Amino acid sequence: MRQHEQFDRIYDETRDEMLRFVMLRTGAASEAEDLFQEIYRRFFIRLTRGAFPILDPRRYLFSIAKKVLANYYRNTAKMKTVEEPLPEDTDIAAEDEPIDERLFREERMDAVWRFLDSEPELNRRTFLLYYGYERSQKQIAAALGISEEAVRQRLYRTRGRIRAMLKQEEQER
Repeated sequence: MRQHEQFDRIYDETRDEMLRFVMLRTGAASEAEDLFQEIYRRFFIRLTRGAFPILDPRRYLFSIAKKVLANYYRNTAKMKTVEEPLPEDTDIAAEDEPIDERLFREERMDAVWRFLDSEPELNRRTFLLYYGYERSQKQIAAALGISEEAVRQRLYRTRGRIRAMLKQEEQER
């Protein structure tokens, strides 16, 4: 029997059970579908490229599913610890602050946000994790999958571009 036919047969026999298994453990249909596809993608690669035959395809599929789900849980936990929301009371203005100074500060903050929106995604996330979520450079490096040196360089360059942008805006006034 050809490998593609064997895969189709195994897929037809295990599809419903595997989808139910993944759905019950994720609780989210879109994520379950992605994980489901990843399980069968890995199974297909092993089936077509493996040196040894798979003796119990159903059992092998469930072992793949457990590994895929473990990676999913691990990555989900990392994202929750890295990207928790900012507290609601982020307004640090003093109550006796003059209105013109407050407006100037808010205008500058708006300019910084607009600038960050124009930055590449990795620079923006690095900057926000460091200043908005107060994460260490080591934590950011681990969460984004880059080196600590890359985090330092991105922060340094982004701060420099923000300073230059603010200086230029001030000169234009």
